[in-house]
Amino acid sequence: MDTALLYQGPLGDFVARRTALVRELRGTDPEAADAVRKLRKPAVSVWAIDQLAVGNSALITALLAAGADARDAQRNVAAGTESRDDLVQATGRLRDSVEAAARAAVDALTQAGHAPGGETDRRIRTTLQAAATGGASDRQSLWTGTLDHDLDVAGFGDAGEAEEDVPELATILAPLRRQTPSTAHGQAQARQASSRELVAQREAERDVAKHDEAAEAARAFATAARHQADRLAEEAGVAAEKAMVAEQAAENAEAAARAAHAKLDR
Repeated sequence: MDTALLYQGPLGDFVARRTALVRELRGTDPEAADAVRKLRKPAVSVWAIDQLAVGNSALITALLAAGADARDAQRNVAAGTESRDDLVQATGRLRDSVEAAARAAVDALTQAGHAPGGETDRRIRTTLQAAATGGASDRQSLWTGTLDHDLDVAGFGDAGEAEEDVPELATILAPLRRQTPSTAHGQAQARQASSRELVAQREAERDVAKHDEAAEAARAFATAARHQADRLAEEAGVAAEKAMVAEQAAENAEAAARAAHAKLDR
């Protein structure tokens, strides 16, 4: 069930939109209607962030890519495969992405007639960073514009643990991600796997073509043999008919001879 549209539009109309959606679902999907009924109205800071998913999606994907790179840099530094300078650069990019998205969210608030304040600005920046560097469900909600509550930054979590994004989001973020030894290795492995798959596919295509050619040749031979058999059968039928006529003529001649012999004897 896609609830993204519920979070788009004026914040003051959220409850009315939710009630209408519950009413619409109640007759066909009571469980979904009950789930929608439990969705809470977002705080003004969160509502402003949700609007970016439609109006400034490029800012959100850039932020998510920066958050993913910062998480990777944290893990790689802990593993000894990247330096502290790499982490500083990644976190700097994350900070810039948070700032750009926060400015856009504040603009959305202002255009909607809400007066942003210092606390609201702080909550927007905190939630943006927390969502971009948090778990997969928070990143998904940030991307789809369905956040419903403020988030608190809790660091990058366990350096050895990483929740994968859904394939569609991962595909969108891939061109925006930085190159690291681990990502380069992963991409090289992917290219090698793709190359192996291509070789296997071509071998399979050649094998299919070979069998198709052999089958075509066998079918042509069988067709020719059938034509020859049909011709021989036709010729055999004609010969059999001629033999029957000849046998009948012989019988007639023999009968005439016997009659002549009988007449002579008399």
